[in-house]
Amino acid sequence: MEKEEKIIAILLAMAILSLAVAYFIYMPGELGGNIEPLSDSTTLGEKVFVEGAVLNKRMTYSGDHLILEIEHEGEMITVFVPNNKGAKEIGKELAVNDMAHIAGVLDEYEGELEIIVKDKKDVEKL
Repeated sequence: MEKEEKIIAILLAMAILSLAVAYFIYMPGELGGNIEPLSDSTTLGEKVFVEGAVLNKRMTYSGDHLILEIEHEGEMITVFVPNNKGAKEIGKELAVNDMAHIAGVLDEYEGELEIIVKDKKDVEKL
């Protein structure tokens, strides 16, 4: 290899490593920034958390996603855990009546509010 080719190869390797480091530092899908407790003033798309008892849990018939129903301030909120975000592991860890702290993004499904979990680390048994 000539000197210029070596320099180009080194610069290319440095660029690829820089992109890899940036990707792992800013992992897509993880929650960051302010995460507020769920309230009446929370809007769709906001990062929120709830703490409460697990009232019900079930896996979906297709897709192996986990659906949790959590008591929050006397009402029920649905939590959706996608299969690629730790649904099976969370389903094994949590039981009905367990207390849990759950963070995610507020969304709407079939006219009802739900929290979508972005990472299995966002669900913690209390």
